[in-house]
Amino acid sequence: MRCLLVDKITACEPGVRIAGIKNVTLSENFLQDHFPGFPVMPGMLQVEAVLQLASWLVFATSGGARALRLVTIASVKFKEFIVPGDQMHMEIVMRAQDEDGIVCNATVHVNDRLKTDLRRIRLAYVPREDYDDPAAAQAHFDFISGKAPTGTYRQKPASPL
Repeated sequence: MRCLLVDKITACEPGVRIAGIKNVTLSENFLQDHFPGFPVMPGMLQVEAVLQLASWLVFATSGGARALRLVTIASVKFKEFIVPGDQMHMEIVMRAQDEDGIVCNATVHVNDRLKTDLRRIRLAYVPREDYDDPAAAQAHFDFISGKAPTGTYRQKPASPL
């Protein structure tokens, strides 16, 4: 099973920064066991959501040619629980970039409260096709960033009575 943990990209400046959201709902399967009677978003899944968002930053920066794999995170601080009903506002800021990968910092806020802080995340480039179909990745990026065409319901003309 694959967990897609970025629901929407709210801002993207290729090569600079990206922001996005994850809506945490009680129907998430990982909340059933973490913890029974007190569901909280697991810290590792918070990190995974941040890494997925960072991957979209590199996707936009490289024209869809690159994906990422985690090398190191120098510091992670989980400040408060994230619970069902919360909307995680994630932001990644690129600090350095070279031919091998990027270094970035990230924050997760809920209602303007800092919940998680990640510093000096080192991510290595990998070819996009090693992970997924580049065309499918582009379609998903367009959808979550609001660039995909959307339809509207057509109203039937009122019938004369």
